[in-house]
Amino acid sequence: MKVKLMKIKVLGNGSYGVVHLGKIVTPVYNQIYAVKSINEYYSSFLRKEKEILLKFFGCPNIIQCYSGFTSFEQGQGEVYNMFLEYAPEGSLLDLMNKYGGKIPENDVKCYTQMIFEGLLDVHERVLIHFDLKPGNILAFTPQHGTRLSTLKIADFRLAKQQGVKDTTSRFRGTKYYTSPKSIIRES
Repeated sequence: MKVKLMKIKVLGNGSYGVVHLGKIVTPVYNQIYAVKSINEYYSSFLRKEKEILLKFFGCPNIIQCYSGFTSFEQGQGEVYNMFLEYAPEGSLLDLMNKYGGKIPENDVKCYTQMIFEGLLDVHERVLIHFDLKPGNILAFTPQHGTRLSTLKIADFRLAKQQGVKDTTSRFRGTKYYTSPKSIIRES
């Protein structure tokens, strides 16, 4: 059976693609997803990210990836789409803005714990994320009777296996969130 996806609205734009709120309409499912899309020509980045994310299936502090497929879209040609868990609360950056930049200390402790647990999962798989920043930590509806959003690490596009020689000469990450040592070495 052919799957038909309806892209509802744009959730965000990145340097290599667009993330839409999407819903599968054929066959009829009422599940919504974040659908990360990119022109097929540049899809190697997204395909690599999908393979990395599939290693984290079931990890509670890492965004979940469900599948990826190529579609033909009017005016864009072939597009690679990756189905991700939808974060209705936005990102940690959105939470920070909601609090006026001052998240209460007790909440910071809980959020830090969630991020550390996610990083532990990343490091147990001998990976380096390379772009950990508030915009790449997503916020989900509170669970287990708590009032706090659940945080999950996302955007593994720049991640690489630790100890594997880097074949790209380009900078990895967002310079504002990178250690000075990394930037100096880049110059």
